[in-house]
Amino acid sequence: MNIRASYSIAIIIAIPIFIHFLGLLNILSSDPLQIYLNFGGEHSAILDGSPGWVDPNAGATTQALGHEAARQWLSGHIPWWERFSGMGLPLAAEMQNSALFFPFVLLLIFANGVLYLKIAMQIMSGLFMLGFLYEMRLSRLTALTGAILIELSGTLAWFAHGPIMPLPFLPLLAWGVWRSCQPDLKTRLGGCFITALAITGSLYAGFPETAFMSGLLVLCIAIWRVCTLRGKWLQGALPIGVGGILGLFLSAPAVVPFLSLLRIGFLGQNTNYHDAHMLAANPAQTLFPYLFGPPLYALSAGGGSVAVDVWWHTGGYCDIALIFAGCAGLFMAFSRGTSFRGLRFVLGGYLLLSGLKAVGFIPVSRLIDVIPGIKQTMFYVYIAPGWWFALTLLSCMLLDDLNTSNQHSGRKSIKFALAGTLVGSVICLFKARPHIMDFYNHPGYKWYLGLSLLWATLVLTVLSVSLLGKRKHTVVAALVVNAAVLFFIPTLTGVRPAPVDTDALSLLKQLTTQKRLVSFGVFPPNYGAFFGIPTINYNFLPLPERFAAQMDQHVCPHYDHTAFFSIGLGKFCSGDTEGLTYAGWQAPSVSFQDGLAWLQQHNTGVIMYPANLQFWHDRIGTRIPAQANSYQNLGGTPVSGVFSHPELAGATLRRVGTGLGTYNGAAKGVWHIKLCSKENCTIADGKLEYAADNLVTWLNLSTPLTIEANQTQLTYSIWSDAPAQPAAIALWPGEGGKPMPLLTLDIDLPRSSNTRQLLNNGHVVIEDLSGTTPYYHADNCVVTFKDYTHVHAECDKPGNLFRNEFYDEGWTAVVNGRPVQLVPAADQVQQSIRLGTGHFDIAYDYAPQHVRLIFILFTVGLVGSAVVGMMACKPRKTAAEA
Repeated sequence: MNIRASYSIAIIIAIPIFIHFLGLLNILSSDPLQIYLNFGGEHSAILDGSPGWVDPNAGATTQALGHEAARQWLSGHIPWWERFSGMGLPLAAEMQNSALFFPFVLLLIFANGVLYLKIAMQIMSGLFMLGFLYEMRLSRLTALTGAILIELSGTLAWFAHGPIMPLPFLPLLAWGVWRSCQPDLKTRLGGCFITALAITGSLYAGFPETAFMSGLLVLCIAIWRVCTLRGKWLQGALPIGVGGILGLFLSAPAVVPFLSLLRIGFLGQNTNYHDAHMLAANPAQTLFPYLFGPPLYALSAGGGSVAVDVWWHTGGYCDIALIFAGCAGLFMAFSRGTSFRGLRFVLGGYLLLSGLKAVGFIPVSRLIDVIPGIKQTMFYVYIAPGWWFALTLLSCMLLDDLNTSNQHSGRKSIKFALAGTLVGSVICLFKARPHIMDFYNHPGYKWYLGLSLLWATLVLTVLSVSLLGKRKHTVVAALVVNAAVLFFIPTLTGVRPAPVDTDALSLLKQLTTQKRLVSFGVFPPNYGAFFGIPTINYNFLPLPERFAAQMDQHVCPHYDHTAFFSIGLGKFCSGDTEGLTYAGWQAPSVSFQDGLAWLQQHNTGVIMYPANLQFWHDRIGTRIPAQANSYQNLGGTPVSGVFSHPELAGATLRRVGTGLGTYNGAAKGVWHIKLCSKENCTIADGKLEYAADNLVTWLNLSTPLTIEANQTQLTYSIWSDAPAQPAAIALWPGEGGKPMPLLTLDIDLPRSSNTRQLLNNGHVVIEDLSGTTPYYHADNCVVTFKDYTHVHAECDKPGNLFRNEFYDEGWTAVVNGRPVQLVPAADQVQQSIRLGTGHFDIAYDYAPQHVRLIFILFTVGLVGSAVVGMMACKPRKTAAEA
């Protein structure tokens, strides 16, 4: 390695470290833990927004689950399973947590691991891009510029979770493909080895969508590269194909469990994305990254739902400077003597077609959807790294063109690119007007708008003048400085670190040695894995559907199966927590008490919720059929009836509601609801002009009504003061066909007698529930808990031993040294084995299904790659030896 190459490598390593100095020195932390788990501590930042990650999965998935994976690796175990989320879930098979991304996942064992991992991905991206551009025989300055640009990409600036992990392997895969098509056999074998390594890394990195999208781009490059060999095309296609197969074989430990989980898993929105596309404002955001402020600025700025939604439809920016340089590099293909003309057209076609699909141009979208897997991919988000790579590659070609191209045709290409960029920018800004106006009057926003446009104008001016004057070093400086500034801005939204509530965490660890925690709005999903605290809360995708179905049926009907992190139980665990729609009361529901009982039956015995939340609280209502309602005028004659519900016993009623029709707000007057228990009555009054039309209207009771502990009924009457403009009350067929209203009640439940409050520090409340079903329990046995995979049982009669861990076909059990059949319990989530009479030592173990196939494929891939690598590195024979 010569001294210039060493300098280039040192610069590539230094830039990400320098640009993240605020986080590395803990001045402004980008640690998701500081944002999500402060238990009420206050944070401050220089700028509002999210510090370098748009998606909260930077915390819930990469940090929390990745930390657990690192812990398992360091203890000598492959992280196939994690027991701290849900009822235990397959860890490696979930993939996006990067559990098998060894050794890089080990960085997540550190307190600032998410940042360390991002820096590592940046450095790797830069180094691999440097190697690729050297392979293309571009100049050293151009190669270094391309490497710096790729490690400062818009995706790496705005993301810190799964999608960034495969990014380094995009330039590595391109390098392998390019090298596979060289004339020399040993060089081609080296390309085959690099291709295998790149595909292996892409898949172990743990985000198949990004790996897939990157692979499509390199496939386009590979087809062009092989075609340039003409009659010798097989010499290039063969090492590429062999490298691809070896890479897939080496990736078997990641791919096979993932495919097995897909077979039984819940996929959420990933089942079909084919018509999804960017919002109208996203193209402008791509050109002007901070047009809408730093990442997730809309959440703190009070922007509308659409303004916030813009951030969920981006995969990172490309920015106007890189787009202009890339377009200029593309248009240079029309100049005489330009290198890589075919490749430029390939990259240009890729950018055009993928861009049209991303913005929702239906003909192109449907054409691209023919490619298998595209419909299941959030294309408009995960295409962004490919755009950045293609534009960077075109920009690098442009830089080398400055030394060789015809001056007249080169200037013409640059002018065309500038004109196209300016016209496109104006169109994008015009389409983004509604979003801009949504923010315009917010204090501070005008600075982001003005500075974004001013900075873009300045950089574009410097670039265009420098390109027209063929001042290569100025062009390089403008591109690099622009990329660095844009990348640095999100680091200013980091928070000044505050201490986490260690007392609460210590108490939780003590309480959950043999049972689980359920958290409502406090302890984020998956962070149980980070701290070693078993929690029923989770955030997983894909997720075993059987577990989600049981949670849906017994705890939270119609919840988003991707994550369980509700604000309560009962009605507060449903999609209609406010209880305003008729449809919300027609949908099946699970009461607070039934939901809590199911959780206790599945080893959940610790509750955590915010101190300002009335947790023992529910909303109950009349069971109305799922059919259209009728209306009758509400006058002086009361609509009366009896309401029964088991949760009324000992409850305190504070609000009551019913469904009204106000004729588009025309109703006037006063209306009343009277409630009576066996001993007491109360009343609620309201003005009809304030009542909702064709929705539930809630009224506060004049005095709270407490129901006797042994009573589960009350009577009600609903009437109005017979106004000239009455309202109508909504009615449904009741028992015997008699019309009945929808009566809704907001109730405080009596705290369960088996509940002990152990902590209330003003931020959080922690309560312990006695009577929780143990982790191991048996019909006719005395069970001694050893740990989560070992138990001793003494049985006087044959019976079943149950284990409160999610049943997956990969689990096996050994009883007294002999394998036994492990089956799902009747609830389809617990594990069960049959025991006879006597003393039993039981050990449980987990390995993914088809583990033998995984081992065989991995071994074949490893041996094959080793052979190819040794052949590529074998010294050439000298003339004397020959």
